[in-house]
Amino acid sequence: MPIVAPLDREQRAAIGDAVTRLERDFYGRGPSSVRVTASEGAPVMVTVLSLDTLTTSDRTLVERGVVSAVTAHHEALHAATSEDFRREVGAIVGSSPSAYFAQVDPHTGYAVRVFVFND
Repeated sequence: MPIVAPLDREQRAAIGDAVTRLERDFYGRGPSSVRVTASEGAPVMVTVLSLDTLTTSDRTLVERGVVSAVTAHHEALHAATSEDFRREVGAIVGSSPSAYFAQVDPHTGYAVRVFVFND
């Protein structure tokens, strides 16, 4: 089923709530806030920016110069949980994402998730 663009306010709020919940469930804490945007043209791209995503242990490692360990840890988490994020967001928008990307900046604590819908 094709995605209906643009996403409405309720869908964007539901995506933000789902990402916050999943991050809390999988990472032990959720972001302080999230921002969700969606493009209007095909392919539709939904971007979720999570603020303040680093744990105390992440910040300690970064402060002590072990940034690569934090990056590797988050890359492994993103890989292990990608299907969960894809499934949740897909259910909200009514279509499965054809692509999903996730990355965290270990210096700022910003995390970005991008869901692409070709339908």
